[in-house]
Amino acid sequence: MMKKRIAFVLVLLVLVGSATAFGEEGMISMDLFGPMGERFEANMENWLLTAPYHNPGMIQMYFRRNQPHQDLVPWYGEFSGKYLTSASLSYMMHPDARLAKAINYVVDQLAAAQDEDGYLGPWPNSQKLNGCTLTGDKTWDAWGHYHNMMGLYLWHKATGSEKAWNVLNKALDCLHNFYIVQQHAMDEDKDGTDTAIAHVCALLYQETGDQRCMDLVKKAFDTFETILGGNYYNAGLEGKPFYRMQRTRWECLHAIQTIKAMYDITGEKKYKISFSNIWDGILKNDRHNTGGFSSGERACGNPYDLRAIETCCTIAWMALTADMLDLSDDSYVADELELSTWNGLLGAQQTNGRSFTYNTPMIGDKKASAHEIVFQAVAGSSELNCCSVNGPRGIGMIGEWGVTVDGEQITVNYYGASETTITTAGGRRVTVLQSGSYPFGADLKIQIKADADYAGNIRLRIPFWSENTVLLRNGKAVEGITPRSYFTVEQAKDGDVYELTLDMSPHFWQGNMELGGKTSIYLGPILMAADQRFNDGMYENFEPLKLSELVIKPAECPDTLYPAPYRLVNAIAGDIRIVLCDFASAGQTGTMYTTWLPTEKELKSIAQASQRIQWGQRIDPE
Repeated sequence: MMKKRIAFVLVLLVLVGSATAFGEEGMISMDLFGPMGERFEANMENWLLTAPYHNPGMIQMYFRRNQPHQDLVPWYGEFSGKYLTSASLSYMMHPDARLAKAINYVVDQLAAAQDEDGYLGPWPNSQKLNGCTLTGDKTWDAWGHYHNMMGLYLWHKATGSEKAWNVLNKALDCLHNFYIVQQHAMDEDKDGTDTAIAHVCALLYQETGDQRCMDLVKKAFDTFETILGGNYYNAGLEGKPFYRMQRTRWECLHAIQTIKAMYDITGEKKYKISFSNIWDGILKNDRHNTGGFSSGERACGNPYDLRAIETCCTIAWMALTADMLDLSDDSYVADELELSTWNGLLGAQQTNGRSFTYNTPMIGDKKASAHEIVFQAVAGSSELNCCSVNGPRGIGMIGEWGVTVDGEQITVNYYGASETTITTAGGRRVTVLQSGSYPFGADLKIQIKADADYAGNIRLRIPFWSENTVLLRNGKAVEGITPRSYFTVEQAKDGDVYELTLDMSPHFWQGNMELGGKTSIYLGPILMAADQRFNDGMYENFEPLKLSELVIKPAECPDTLYPAPYRLVNAIAGDIRIVLCDFASAGQTGTMYTTWLPTEKELKSIAQASQRIQWGQRIDPE
C-alpha cells in the first residue's frame, strides 16, 4: 500500500474563519534548528512577513486589469500564488500568527480583486485566459490561476479558511466555464503552462470528488497526450526521456505532477509507470551536480551543460521528487531531496533570506535575481520576481517529505537539528528530536518522546553514499545496516535514543562531455566548491587532483567576513592543496567558485576504487 504523506498541524485561528479543513491521517508540527533553521528564519523574518506589504504590485495589477493595457510579461499572474504556496507551507511547518496575518491579507486582496465570474488574473476582460501581451506574446493566464489556486488550496488545507475556499471555488468555476462549457482549447504552444491547472484540480478532486475538477483534468490529459502538448503520459509509458519530448521547459513538471495524482485517484499502475519513468529520465539526464534541474530553463539531456540553473526549475524538480518519494517509498529518492535542499536550494538563497538567485551556475558567481531579471519587476515592487516568491517554498516543502506517517509507522527522511511532533493515525503523539553536527559532520542523535502506549515502528533513512553506518539504539550497536535502504526500528517507545554515525568519506561524480577531466567532490550529501575567497588565484589555474591520493582535512576559516561557511576543508593530494567549502556558502560574498575540479586521469581500477559510488543511479519502477 502506498505510504501517505503526513498531514500538517491544523490551527483554526479566529482571524481565519471556521470552515472545515480537509482531513488526513496524522498531523505534524516541525521546528528546524541549525543552518536550515537559520535559513527558514531568514525567509520568514526578511521576506515572507513583509513581501505582500512592501511589494503592492503583486496584486494591484489585478485591480488595474481593465485600465489602459499594462505592459506585463506573460507570467505576471503567478507571483501572488507562488507567495501563498511558499508562505502556507512555511506556516504548516511552524504556525506563526504574524505569518497568518500576512497570508490572510493576500487572500483578502485576491478576494477583492477577483472578477464576478471568478477570474483571478491581471489581463483585461477581452483577453481573459487566451490573450496576448503588448508585444504579442501569449499570456500564461491559466498558469497564474494554477499557482493562485495551489496557494489557496494549501491555506484552506492548513487552516480551514472559508474565504480562501470561496476564492478558490470561484476560480475553479471560471476555468470550468472557459475550458469545458465554452470548449476553448488549452493552448498547445505554452510549454505546459495551461495544462498545469490539472494538477491542483486533481488534488481537489481527491479531497472533494468535485466533477468540475475531473472534467478539467481530462481536458488537460487530452491536450498533453498530443505531440504538441508534450505527450508526457504516453511518452512516459514508453520510457522516452523527458529531454526528448516535445515540450521540455521546467514549467511542464507541474503538469506532469497530474500523472502521479491520477495514480492516487485510480490506483492504476500505468500512471505509476509513466510518472516513474519521467522522473527517472530527468534524474539520469538533466539533474546537475548541485541537485538543480534544467539548463537554460529546459531539459537538454546533458547534466554537464554549463548554463546556469534557475531557482524555479529546482523548486519544480523538488516538487516532482517529493511526489516520487510518496509514490516509490524509496530511500534513494529521499537522498535526492536531501541533495537538492542542502545544495541547489540553499546555494540559491542569500543568507539574509530576502532574495534568491535567478540563475545559479555550477561554475561562476551568484547574482541576485533582481539584478538578472529586472524586467520582471512590477512598478512599485522592485523585489518581485518569480524566484523571490518561489524560493522559500523549497524549505517549506521539508514538511511534506521530512517526516511521514503510515498508520503507526513513522519514517524519518530529513536529517538535521529539528523537533518534529506527530500525531499518528491512532491518535498517539510522538516527538522526534534531532541533534548533532549532520550534515556538515557525521554524528546525529535522534531522541523519541512518545505517549506511553506508543509501540510503532520508526524507519531511519540510510543514505546510499554511507557505506559504513554505525547505529546505536539506547547505547547498543545494531546490526544489519545497509546503504540505500530504510532501517526499521521495531516497537519504538518513549525514551528511545538512536545514535547514527554516517560515513562522510568523500564520494565523487566524475564529469563527462564539457566537463571531462573534472570531478565533483561530496562529503555526505554536501557538494563542495572551490571558492576564490579561500584560494589564491582563479580556479582555471588549479593543478589536477589525484583522487586515489585524496585526503580531506579540516581547514580554519582565514576570513572573518560574514557569512562564515558551514564547512571548510583542505583537499590534499600529494603537493596539491585546494580549500573547499560547502556549495550553500560558495559565492555568498560575490566571489567566483567552481564545483567541478580538475582531476588526473588514472587507471580505471584506481578511479573506481576511489570513486566508491556516485549520484545518479537508476530507479526501477515496479
